[in-house]
Amino acid sequence: MKYPSFILPSVHVVDPRSPFHAQAVDLLITEGQVRAVGEPNTLNDAPLIEWARGHLISPGWIDSRARCGSPGHEERETFESLASAALQGGFTHVALMPSTHPPRDNRPSIEALPEFDSVVWIPIGALTQGLNGERLAELADLREAGALAFSDDSNPIDRPHTLQLALEYAQGLEARVWSSPFERSLCPTGVAHEGASALRSGMAPIPSLAESMRVQRDLALAEYAGGGLHLMGLSSAESVRLVREAKARGVNVTADVCIANLVGTDRDIEGYDTAYKVLPPLRRAEDQAALWEGLRDGTIDVVVSDHNPMDHELKSCEWGSAHFGASTIDACFGWFNAHSSSPKDLVLWVEAAAHRPRDIFGLGSVTVNVGSPADFTVFTLDESAQPSASLGVNRPVWTQRGTAVGVVLDTLAIGS
Repeated sequence: MKYPSFILPSVHVVDPRSPFHAQAVDLLITEGQVRAVGEPNTLNDAPLIEWARGHLISPGWIDSRARCGSPGHEERETFESLASAALQGGFTHVALMPSTHPPRDNRPSIEALPEFDSVVWIPIGALTQGLNGERLAELADLREAGALAFSDDSNPIDRPHTLQLALEYAQGLEARVWSSPFERSLCPTGVAHEGASALRSGMAPIPSLAESMRVQRDLALAEYAGGGLHLMGLSSAESVRLVREAKARGVNVTADVCIANLVGTDRDIEGYDTAYKVLPPLRRAEDQAALWEGLRDGTIDVVVSDHNPMDHELKSCEWGSAHFGASTIDACFGWFNAHSSSPKDLVLWVEAAAHRPRDIFGLGSVTVNVGSPADFTVFTLDESAQPSASLGVNRPVWTQRGTAVGVVLDTLAIGS
């Protein structure tokens, strides 16, 4: 519900960039801004949002990579269902990948995105026309229309010169180029990580080398051309090492990890449940441990849902024929929290899902403090997530612990 003023009573702050971190406070929100912060039960001059009382609060979470079926595949996901699933997952902002039908490779496709009260769409424009990896899209036009980054989504940029030109051109637009590091020609029929599980299950392999060799190439191009490179979906220990070393050399690179690769391993594929068929594939436990280490030491900047909803036709089939992708946006935090090994990881989540995405997209600062825009996620560590609001049938089943309770966005306070 919208209010000119309201109070979030006795909320517990999880925000390492706030002076109120680890404290319980009352927050007064007036006209979309934090106007006062007081001790619990001391603010009472506005309506109380009782569903928030006693829960945790942080800057609003941002999902930096998700997909909607609209336009072209509304049977997989509509804007309405994605907005509902994002609210359920606690995300106040969702970055939309351009791989629709037709793709978002022109100004009108960015300008046509519908507005919703409970979520802000972050448009990511196509890097090349038709997502074909050849001619650059009209990046300046896309940027003026509101695109905050450029990517061909999971389509790798096979031609090095195309990626070089994109990095050089995007520098003047103050936007990053997002690259999917995957050498498909190394494993043209691959459907699962190259390891014992794929061997036992009779699945064609995707070696870690198919990722790390492209990571190495993309980093070399970024070092040569300049500009801001964002590497999507690191999944192997070798990729983490390469990015860590590149950052130490001063290369302007950021990277993300998909929630599936943080919480799942290739052992999950042995039941032939196609919900676990994702790209990059679920890899070894050793790779998973390296991803957590990379997230904790800042090598990996962002956790993404990589939400990719599918319908029954694309997933209710044999493994080799099923499409890659999982429906994840609503369960992302619950999975992360259930699989973290340290209480400090809750702060890590807020950095990786709230603060760093804002830094990367240039969205400006949000903190739990007086003067900050009202953009918050209210959540709990005790409850399990509800059935998904997404239309996607392909949600994996991993342990969840904790869920979003609601969001505060501008003058809106809405429970999930």
